[in-house]
Amino acid sequence: MSGRTAIVSGGASGIGAATAELFGAQGWDVVVADLRVADGETRDASGAVRLSVRTDVTDDAALERLAQRTRDRFGRVDAVVTCAGTADNAAVRDVTPARFTRTLTLNLVATFALCRLFVDDLAATRGSIVTVASVSGLRGSPDRAAYSASKGGVIALTRQLAVELATEAVRVNCVAPGSTLTPLVETAQGGERTRRAILEAIPLRRYAEPREIAQVITFLAGEGAGFVTGQVWGVDGGQLAGAGWNRPEAAR
Repeated sequence: MSGRTAIVSGGASGIGAATAELFGAQGWDVVVADLRVADGETRDASGAVRLSVRTDVTDDAALERLAQRTRDRFGRVDAVVTCAGTADNAAVRDVTPARFTRTLTLNLVATFALCRLFVDDLAATRGSIVTVASVSGLRGSPDRAAYSASKGGVIALTRQLAVELATEAVRVNCVAPGSTLTPLVETAQGGERTRRAILEAIPLRRYAEPREIAQVITFLAGEGAGFVTGQVWGVDGGQLAGAGWNRPEAAR
């Protein structure tokens, strides 16, 4: 994989950080695009470059700056991974249109904007896009009106881009994680009773580690998945195969 470059939005923590680390371990140069990093560059023991670019993925000017920094430094893009996202969980009556729009802007609109920005680069390298949705984009669950809608949109966008970009040999796939031990999940799924209800709905009876999601992402981005496109990969410990999860009161 030497000489290949991957862009990972939301690469400073959680699944994004695990993905950036794994790409580097596999010899890819990595661009970490995140609001929580300062601009800078490091090189790991394998010689892979890690370029950090402070980026607000909802800001067009910031995305253009990311693209320019990437092209100037590496001259190519082989994979784009869209890990940046948010979860604003609330009962539907409490979700105002403004709150709904904020979630869609970061989770869906920014995903589209990032993918669109690098289409020409990916066509030149016959590269790939891996979007990150959620099991919540494939079925309903409590208090997820905005989140589920945004992640369902990511899934639909993935399939559309896969069909549209196939003629240019750009593959587009989606990973739909189940509950994963990330800072975002710890905030969104706080509360012992909620966590217990979720665990009871996961056949493997545990949360995923971020690296387990990253392993699927890097596989889909690489040559081993060369004939895979337009697919949604649930990485969820069997969550989608079951009946989902209910409110804690109903799970006792």
